[in-house]
Amino acid sequence: MGIYLWLAVFVAITGCAHLTNQKTATGLKANQKPKVFVIILDALKRKTLMESLDTLPNFKEIIKGSANDYPYMYFENVLVSIPSSSKPSNTTLLTGVYPDKHGVPSTIWFDRKKQKIKTLDSITQRRIVNILQETNTDTIFDYARRSGVTTMAVATQVAKGVDSRDWIQQSVHLWGQAFSLNLLQEFNPIPDGAHLDRGTTVGLLKGHMYSLADGLEGKLRTSGDIPDLTVIHFVGMDIFTHYPRRFMLQENWSLDEIQKWYLQKVLDPELGKIKTFLTKHQLYDNTIFFFASDHGQARIRKHIDEKNFEKRISNYFKVMGRPYSMDQAEIIIMPGASTKTLYVKNRSNSGWMTPPRLLEDVKPVVDALIDTKPMREHLKALLVARYPGERDEVPQKNKKSREIDPFWLFNLSYYRRSDRQNNDFLKALEPLSKIDDLVGKNLKAAYMYRRDFVRQNIPDIILINQPGYFFTPDRGKYAHHGSIYPDSAYVSFMVSGPAIHRFSDAPQTITRQIDTVDLVPMVAHLAGIKIDRPVDGINRLLEER
Repeated sequence: MGIYLWLAVFVAITGCAHLTNQKTATGLKANQKPKVFVIILDALKRKTLMESLDTLPNFKEIIKGSANDYPYMYFENVLVSIPSSSKPSNTTLLTGVYPDKHGVPSTIWFDRKKQKIKTLDSITQRRIVNILQETNTDTIFDYARRSGVTTMAVATQVAKGVDSRDWIQQSVHLWGQAFSLNLLQEFNPIPDGAHLDRGTTVGLLKGHMYSLADGLEGKLRTSGDIPDLTVIHFVGMDIFTHYPRRFMLQENWSLDEIQKWYLQKVLDPELGKIKTFLTKHQLYDNTIFFFASDHGQARIRKHIDEKNFEKRISNYFKVMGRPYSMDQAEIIIMPGASTKTLYVKNRSNSGWMTPPRLLEDVKPVVDALIDTKPMREHLKALLVARYPGERDEVPQKNKKSREIDPFWLFNLSYYRRSDRQNNDFLKALEPLSKIDDLVGKNLKAAYMYRRDFVRQNIPDIILINQPGYFFTPDRGKYAHHGSIYPDSAYVSFMVSGPAIHRFSDAPQTITRQIDTVDLVPMVAHLAGIKIDRPVDGINRLLEER
């Protein structure tokens, strides 16, 4: 008798809910709010998706329509928050503010006040959530919740504001499978990006048994509807571009060829599964898709050995970890990619919050740095922290009452030709704005560095390498990001889908530059979300109507 009772309960829970789902799904009306899907294609380079559409049937149908009649909006030149590291870029993407507000300036940094190394790598991905809570920074999910808009986040690095039951994370089990698969197939102990992305689609549609989170199927079954806003992060392309297939390496494929192959073989089929699900449940006609990327990728021309670099500096100074503790050290060197940050202690003071003296503390480090072989060959620019208002060592030519730049640009060319006396060092300190002349005004490097660090985490020296030169201990890595140059710093946005007619009248390609910080107000506009706090981003959709 007991088994029949359990069977009856099971049918009542699942079967009746399924019937309700069918009734609700087929009853969609044209005036309903569209369901918005934000799909983050990690590390996808600018223009690559649009240039590949003819080989991507599912992307093409969603973006242009089966009859090529969708009035899509294509933002071709979108600048990320630079340097283009994953964690800051993703946090900026989903908060709508720059790192100086959201508190995530890098993937790893030194908190001078707490005297603690901050790193964001964790299994639970809770560390970014904790930082956003500390800085009182809202995400698109927070704004949605206060607006009565339901949300789901799948494999996102940022999930503050999402109910834990609606945050579907990639499990340790999935990552373990991805590691094992690539080790067997490619003899490379790096996770297989395609396996991770396929697992992300499974999580989106079916949920996650380890966290008891429902996917779209579960939402339909239990509530008769899917979330109003769903954000999905496909991380696989980033890993795949870092470590392509062996045959691609042997044939010297370009990054564009590698990413177009991955779009065609992996991501387009996954998008097809999502489209098939929505079509099956008569939801597809009421959807809008927002395709975005957090950063691009650049080919590695030269690996700079971080360990040897640190070893050379430790010949002159007490470097933390070689073998000095934080209290004993005079310098803390952070891991880097195309850029590297160094924290210098004021050697007349025991703490790390006191600004180091320019001539007694910073100058000796700069002198040692620029004479190392890697820096002689590959250094493009060097920034020195200013600490405006905290020390009276500012060169007279830079004393402008309104100038509040956190850094100087150090004139390497002048200083290397000089006698390197104290006065030469001070003369080499130039306004930060000059970095735009050095790397290109469109990259807004000076503005981005003004919006990156705050007093508590500002480094004393930032090294910026030539394009293609990366600090990395892994010489097997084919491509990287984390630079301030176009290949890494530019991405594209694409807004389309069957319901795009409500927001656009004709296909548009917008070539003028916008920023990834604009995503939050743009998505809010599409999903009917009220942004009730100031953000740095701008709703560019309204500008194009």
